[in-house]
Amino acid sequence: MKRFKKILTSPVLTVASFALAAGLLLFSSVGGARAALTFFSETYSSDIEMSEIGVGLLENGSIAEGMLLANMLGEGEQLKLGKRYTEELSVRNMGSIGQYVRVNVYKYWKEPAKEDGSEGDKTQELSPELIRLLLQGNVLGTEGGNAALNQAGWLLDQSASTDERMVLYYNRPLEAADGEAGTPAGESSLFADQISIDGSVAAKIRQDIVKDENGATITTIYAYNEYEFCLDVKVDAVQDHNAADAILSAWGRSVTIDENGYLSLN
Repeated sequence: MKRFKKILTSPVLTVASFALAAGLLLFSSVGGARAALTFFSETYSSDIEMSEIGVGLLENGSIAEGMLLANMLGEGEQLKLGKRYTEELSVRNMGSIGQYVRVNVYKYWKEPAKEDGSEGDKTQELSPELIRLLLQGNVLGTEGGNAALNQAGWLLDQSASTDERMVLYYNRPLEAADGEAGTPAGESSLFADQISIDGSVAAKIRQDIVKDENGATITTIYAYNEYEFCLDVKVDAVQDHNAADAILSAWGRSVTIDENGYLSLN
Protein backbone atom coordinates (compact mmCIF):
# COMPACT_ATOMS: atom_id res chain seq x y z
CA MET A 1 0.00 0.00 0.00
CA LYS A 2 1.39 3.36 -0.95
CA ARG A 3 2.00 5.62 2.01
CA PHE A 4 1.39 9.32 1.75
CA LYS A 5 3.88 11.71 3.29
CA LYS A 6 2.62 13.83 6.14
CA ILE A 7 1.83 17.13 4.44
CA LEU A 8 -0.76 19.85 4.94
CA THR A 9 -3.59 17.46 4.17
CA SER A 10 -2.30 14.62 6.33
CA PRO A 11 -4.23 12.10 4.23
CA VAL A 12 -4.81 8.61 5.52
CA LEU A 13 -5.44 5.64 3.28
CA THR A 14 -7.80 2.91 4.32
CA VAL A 15 -8.10 0.06 1.86
CA ALA A 16 -10.73 -2.60 1.57
CA SER A 17 -10.08 -5.20 -1.08
CA PHE A 18 -12.59 -7.85 -1.70
CA ALA A 19 -13.96 -10.12 -4.36
CA LEU A 20 -17.23 -11.92 -4.66
CA ALA A 21 -17.03 -15.23 -2.85
CA ALA A 22 -19.06 -17.99 -4.40
CA GLY A 23 -18.73 -21.13 -6.48
CA LEU A 24 -21.10 -20.87 -9.41
CA LEU A 25 -21.75 -23.94 -11.53
CA LEU A 26 -23.29 -23.42 -14.95
CA PHE A 27 -24.51 -26.52 -16.78
CA SER A 28 -24.68 -26.72 -20.56
CA SER A 29 -27.74 -27.96 -22.37
CA VAL A 30 -25.67 -29.96 -24.88
CA GLY A 31 -23.12 -32.51 -23.68
CA GLY A 32 -21.88 -32.83 -20.14
CA ALA A 33 -19.64 -29.78 -19.78
CA ARG A 34 -19.96 -27.42 -16.88
CA ALA A 35 -18.30 -24.15 -15.94
CA ALA A 36 -17.33 -22.92 -12.51
CA LEU A 37 -17.17 -19.19 -11.86
CA THR A 38 -14.84 -18.66 -8.94
CA PHE A 39 -13.59 -15.72 -6.96
CA PHE A 40 -10.56 -14.22 -5.26
CA SER A 41 -10.75 -12.70 -1.82
CA GLU A 42 -8.25 -10.65 0.16
CA THR A 43 -8.41 -9.52 3.77
CA TYR A 44 -9.45 -6.03 4.78
CA SER A 45 -6.54 -3.92 5.97
CA SER A 46 -6.07 -0.38 7.17
CA ASP A 47 -3.10 1.91 7.60
CA ILE A 48 -3.50 4.82 9.99
CA GLU A 49 -0.68 7.36 9.81
CA MET A 50 -2.12 9.95 12.21
CA SER A 51 -4.48 9.43 15.12
CA GLU A 52 -6.54 12.48 14.13
CA ILE A 53 -7.49 11.22 10.66
CA GLY A 54 -8.90 7.85 9.75
CA VAL A 55 -11.85 6.31 7.97
CA GLY A 56 -13.41 2.88 8.07
CA LEU A 57 -15.41 1.00 5.48
CA LEU A 58 -18.79 -0.18 6.75
CA GLU A 59 -20.22 -3.38 5.33
CA ASN A 60 -23.84 -4.06 6.21
CA GLY A 61 -23.57 -1.77 9.22
CA SER A 62 -20.32 -3.12 10.69
CA ILE A 63 -16.69 -2.08 10.28
CA ALA A 64 -15.18 -4.38 7.67
CA GLU A 65 -12.68 -6.76 9.23
CA GLY A 66 -11.24 -9.77 7.46
CA MET A 67 -12.89 -10.85 4.23
CA LEU A 68 -15.84 -8.94 2.89
CA LEU A 69 -18.89 -10.70 1.47
CA ALA A 70 -18.13 -13.59 3.82
CA ASN A 71 -21.78 -13.88 4.86
CA MET A 72 -23.39 -13.13 1.54
CA LEU A 73 -24.29 -16.76 0.82
CA GLY A 74 -25.80 -19.26 3.18
CA GLU A 75 -24.11 -22.55 3.98
CA GLY A 76 -24.00 -24.68 0.87
CA GLU A 77 -25.67 -21.99 -1.23
CA GLN A 78 -24.40 -21.36 -4.75
CA LEU A 79 -24.38 -17.94 -6.32
CA LYS A 80 -27.12 -17.34 -8.86
CA LEU A 81 -26.56 -15.19 -11.91
CA GLY A 82 -28.69 -12.07 -11.92
CA LYS A 83 -29.71 -12.41 -8.27
CA ARG A 84 -29.18 -9.31 -6.18
CA TYR A 85 -27.38 -9.89 -2.90
CA THR A 86 -27.29 -7.42 -0.02
CA GLU A 87 -24.02 -5.51 0.14
CA GLU A 88 -24.47 -2.20 1.93
CA LEU A 89 -21.32 -0.09 1.76
CA SER A 90 -20.66 3.25 3.46
CA VAL A 91 -17.91 5.13 5.31
CA ARG A 92 -17.41 6.08 8.97
CA ASN A 93 -15.12 8.72 10.46
CA MET A 94 -12.67 6.83 12.71
CA GLY A 95 -10.55 9.87 13.63
CA SER A 96 -10.89 12.79 15.99
CA ILE A 97 -11.48 15.61 13.48
CA GLY A 98 -13.92 16.23 10.66
CA GLN A 99 -12.97 14.71 7.30
CA TYR A 100 -13.91 14.70 3.64
CA VAL A 101 -13.76 11.29 2.02
CA ARG A 102 -13.15 9.82 -1.41
CA VAL A 103 -13.99 6.27 -2.50
CA ASN A 104 -12.42 4.37 -5.41
CA VAL A 105 -14.35 1.32 -6.59
CA TYR A 106 -12.58 -1.12 -8.93
CA LYS A 107 -14.24 -3.96 -10.85
CA TYR A 108 -12.19 -6.43 -12.89
CA TRP A 109 -11.69 -10.06 -13.85
CA LYS A 110 -8.82 -12.47 -13.39
CA GLU A 111 -7.90 -15.43 -15.53
CA PRO A 112 -8.21 -18.95 -14.09
CA ALA A 113 -5.56 -20.02 -11.60
CA LYS A 114 -2.32 -21.25 -13.14
CA GLU A 115 -1.17 -24.84 -13.15
CA ASP A 116 1.34 -24.15 -10.38
CA GLY A 117 -1.50 -22.98 -8.14
CA SER A 118 -0.72 -19.27 -8.33
CA GLU A 119 -3.54 -16.84 -9.04
CA GLY A 120 -4.36 -15.87 -12.60
CA ASP A 121 -3.45 -12.58 -14.22
CA LYS A 122 -5.82 -9.69 -14.55
CA THR A 123 -7.55 -9.77 -17.92
CA GLN A 124 -9.08 -7.15 -20.19
CA GLU A 125 -10.97 -9.75 -22.20
CA LEU A 126 -14.03 -9.80 -19.94
CA SER A 127 -16.23 -6.79 -19.29
CA PRO A 128 -16.19 -5.17 -15.82
CA GLU A 129 -19.77 -4.05 -16.49
CA LEU A 130 -20.95 -7.61 -15.83
CA ILE A 131 -20.00 -7.08 -12.18
CA ARG A 132 -22.81 -4.87 -10.97
CA LEU A 133 -23.11 -2.73 -7.87
CA LEU A 134 -26.53 -1.23 -7.24
CA LEU A 135 -28.05 1.53 -5.15
CA GLN A 136 -31.80 1.82 -4.62
CA GLY A 137 -32.38 -0.69 -7.40
CA ASN A 138 -30.24 1.19 -9.93
CA VAL A 139 -26.97 -0.08 -11.40
CA LEU A 140 -24.07 2.24 -10.61
CA GLY A 141 -22.57 3.72 -13.76
CA THR A 142 -25.95 4.09 -15.44
CA GLU A 143 -28.04 7.25 -15.52
CA GLY A 144 -30.36 5.91 -12.83
CA GLY A 145 -27.46 4.77 -10.68
CA ASN A 146 -25.73 8.14 -10.90
CA ALA A 147 -28.98 9.88 -9.94
CA ALA A 148 -29.30 7.60 -6.91
CA LEU A 149 -25.74 8.45 -5.88
CA ASN A 150 -26.42 12.17 -6.16
CA GLN A 151 -29.57 11.83 -4.10
CA ALA A 152 -27.55 10.05 -1.42
CA GLY A 153 -24.91 12.80 -1.36
CA TRP A 154 -22.25 11.06 -3.43
CA LEU A 155 -20.62 12.82 -6.41
CA LEU A 156 -19.31 10.72 -9.30
CA ASP A 157 -16.10 12.11 -10.79
CA GLN A 158 -16.80 11.39 -14.45
CA SER A 159 -13.38 12.67 -15.56
CA ALA A 160 -11.55 10.12 -13.39
CA SER A 161 -13.91 7.16 -13.84
CA THR A 162 -13.69 4.33 -16.37
CA ASP A 163 -15.54 1.05 -16.97
CA GLU A 164 -13.20 -0.51 -14.42
CA ARG A 165 -12.94 2.31 -11.88
CA MET A 166 -15.51 4.57 -10.26
CA VAL A 167 -14.36 7.58 -8.21
CA LEU A 168 -16.81 9.02 -5.67
CA TYR A 169 -16.67 12.02 -3.32
CA TYR A 170 -19.01 12.52 -0.39
CA ASN A 171 -20.44 16.03 -0.63
CA ARG A 172 -20.19 16.91 3.05
CA PRO A 173 -17.68 16.32 5.87
CA LEU A 174 -17.98 13.39 8.22
CA GLU A 175 -17.92 14.75 11.75
CA ALA A 176 -15.79 13.20 14.48
CA ALA A 177 -17.35 11.51 17.47
CA ASP A 178 -17.69 13.61 20.62
CA GLY A 179 -16.77 11.23 23.41
CA GLU A 180 -17.86 13.52 26.23
CA ALA A 181 -21.21 14.38 24.69
CA GLY A 182 -21.74 10.86 23.43
CA THR A 183 -22.25 12.01 19.84
CA PRO A 184 -21.58 9.14 17.41
CA ALA A 185 -18.98 9.44 14.67
CA GLY A 186 -20.10 10.77 11.34
CA GLU A 187 -21.21 8.19 8.80
CA SER A 188 -21.91 8.64 5.13
CA SER A 189 -25.00 7.44 3.37
CA LEU A 190 -24.72 4.21 1.36
CA PHE A 191 -22.92 4.26 -1.97
CA ALA A 192 -24.04 0.70 -2.75
CA ASP A 193 -26.64 -1.63 -1.27
CA GLN A 194 -26.61 -4.68 -3.57
CA ILE A 195 -24.27 -6.66 -5.82
CA SER A 196 -24.94 -9.12 -8.64
CA ILE A 197 -23.32 -10.77 -11.65
CA ASP A 198 -25.13 -10.09 -14.90
CA GLY A 199 -26.88 -13.15 -16.30
CA SER A 200 -25.42 -12.58 -19.78
CA VAL A 201 -22.28 -14.31 -18.51
CA ALA A 202 -24.04 -17.57 -19.35
CA ALA A 203 -24.27 -16.56 -23.02
CA LYS A 204 -20.48 -16.44 -23.40
CA ILE A 205 -19.91 -19.92 -24.81
CA ARG A 206 -18.13 -21.85 -27.52
CA GLN A 207 -18.89 -25.32 -28.85
CA ASP A 208 -16.30 -28.03 -29.48
CA ILE A 209 -17.13 -30.96 -31.78
CA VAL A 210 -15.35 -34.25 -31.14
CA LYS A 211 -15.85 -37.18 -33.54
CA ASP A 212 -15.40 -40.84 -32.65
CA GLU A 213 -16.62 -44.16 -33.99
CA ASN A 214 -20.03 -43.53 -32.45
CA GLY A 215 -20.51 -40.16 -34.15
CA ALA A 216 -20.04 -36.52 -33.18
CA THR A 217 -20.26 -35.17 -29.63
CA ILE A 218 -20.89 -31.49 -29.13
CA THR A 219 -19.55 -30.02 -25.91
CA THR A 220 -20.52 -26.53 -24.76
CA ILE A 221 -17.79 -24.63 -22.91
CA TYR A 222 -18.40 -21.38 -21.08
CA ALA A 223 -15.95 -18.61 -21.93
CA TYR A 224 -15.98 -17.48 -18.28
CA ASN A 225 -15.10 -20.94 -16.98
CA GLU A 226 -12.98 -20.68 -13.79
CA TYR A 227 -12.50 -16.90 -14.17
CA GLU A 228 -12.44 -14.80 -11.01
CA PHE A 229 -14.39 -11.58 -10.68
CA CYS A 230 -13.05 -9.03 -8.24
CA LEU A 231 -14.28 -5.89 -6.56
CA ASP A 232 -11.89 -3.59 -4.68
CA VAL A 233 -12.89 -0.56 -2.63
CA LYS A 234 -10.36 2.00 -1.43
CA VAL A 235 -11.34 4.78 0.95
CA ASP A 236 -9.20 7.76 1.95
CA ALA A 237 -9.75 11.10 3.68
CA VAL A 238 -8.41 14.62 4.23
CA GLN A 239 -8.99 17.04 7.07
CA ASP A 240 -11.94 19.40 6.84
CA HIS A 241 -9.72 22.43 7.62
CA ASN A 242 -8.71 24.18 4.38
CA ALA A 243 -10.26 21.18 2.68
CA ALA A 244 -10.31 22.51 -0.89
CA ASP A 245 -6.53 23.04 -0.80
CA ALA A 246 -6.05 19.73 1.00
CA ILE A 247 -8.02 17.83 -1.64
CA LEU A 248 -6.16 19.49 -4.49
CA SER A 249 -2.81 18.67 -2.85
CA ALA A 250 -3.64 15.08 -1.90
CA TRP A 251 -5.85 13.96 -4.77
CA GLY A 252 -5.16 16.48 -7.53
CA ARG A 253 -8.86 17.36 -7.79
CA SER A 254 -10.18 20.92 -7.86
CA VAL A 255 -13.30 21.32 -5.73
CA THR A 256 -15.40 24.11 -4.26
CA ILE A 257 -16.67 24.04 -0.69
CA ASP A 258 -19.46 26.47 0.17
CA GLU A 259 -20.12 28.27 3.43
CA ASN A 260 -22.20 25.34 4.69
CA GLY A 261 -19.41 22.85 4.04
CA TYR A 262 -20.94 21.22 0.95
CA LEU A 263 -18.46 20.03 -1.66
CA SER A 264 -18.89 20.28 -5.43
CA LEU A 265 -16.54 19.20 -8.21
CA ASN A 266 -15.09 21.88 -10.47
